[in-house]
Amino acid sequence: MKKLLVLIIIFLSQSSFSVSQTYTDFVADDINGYEIKLSSFVEKGPVMLGFWRSWCPSCKEEQKNMQIIYEKYKNKGFSYIGVNIDNQKSVSKVKSYVSTMGFTFHVILDTDKKIFEMYGGSEEAVPYYLIIGKDKKIFSTHLGYKTGDEKMIEDEIINALGIK
Repeated sequence: MKKLLVLIIIFLSQSSFSVSQTYTDFVADDINGYEIKLSSFVEKGPVMLGFWRSWCPSCKEEQKNMQIIYEKYKNKGFSYIGVNIDNQKSVSKVKSYVSTMGFTFHVILDTDKKIFEMYGGSEEAVPYYLIIGKDKKIFSTHLGYKTGDEKMIEDEIINALGIK
């Protein structure tokens, strides 16, 4: 059974998949104490929620590339919110990591994984991201990250922004 689960995760990490999730608003504080209300970001344009853990190498690579993409498209209406799903034991490292990396996007802590689960996340599966369109529909979801995926992500963001 474990081998089958691993094969499914590997398969899904190599491709995108569509999940019939629905938009659900939430309010959470980011790591700097600012209140994040998802709907206030969605009103301005597409929002990408990126779920990650601080000890996950592919999550860290994705976060570095998302900083570049975020800077490139934030003035066009795109928002990126990093959602850290570390447990209480490792969450203390998140703020220093974000600061050291110079991330300028919002990062929230979801230690109870309510937001993660609300948007279809699975315990074994990170990084996981989804893009929500301004119309509050889930534009795309992806599981896993490998070098080069940033181009696919950027293309989806361009598409969600309606840029040609």
